Amino acid sequence: MRGLIMGRFQPFHLGHLELVRQALGECDDLIVAVTSSQFNYLKEDPFTAGERIEMIHNSLDEAGMSASRWMVLGIENQHNVATWASYLRAALPRFDRIYSGNPYVAMLLADSAMSVVQPKFLDRARFNATRIRKMISDGEEAWQEMVPAAVARMIESIHGEHRIRTILGSDTDPTDH
Repeated sequence: MRGLIMGRFQPFHLGHLELVRQALGECDDLIVAVTSSQFNYLKEDPFTAGERIEMIHNSLDEAGMSASRWMVLGIENQHNVATWASYLRAALPRFDRIYSGNPYVAMLLADSAMSVVQPKFLDRARFNATRIRKMISDGEEAWQEMVPAAVARMIESIHGEHRIRTILGSDTDPTDH
């Protein structure tokens, strides 16, 4: 059985890592789909899809999870919500179940006869990407304790702290038309 986890992973944190462990404990293998792959350098999406894929790959590798059991792929957002489930089937390799704690996502996928599993989250209030980005922006070093070491190193290597502070401090919004 193959599972699917989807998320923006902005950034990938320890809660995400625990979710991967949980899914791999229940499935033969796993797809980790990096959603919103077309968005980057934005307040909600400061990292590129390639950066996020590399963060996840390095984190899973460092955690000793066999690369033969997982794949990390990027997918773009679909604006037509009614066709989203069929888009997932077309854009991703075959999967049997989806792990999602988002009630809206669960409803959409269940309405399309997809098997949705409600995961057990690791302290969701603490391990939250929005909170982590805010901590980075505010210069709180404790953000590094919220992410795998591979992610902290990646953010440091791409000057991600400076990027997040610049983006969050800017009044420029490239999505504003």
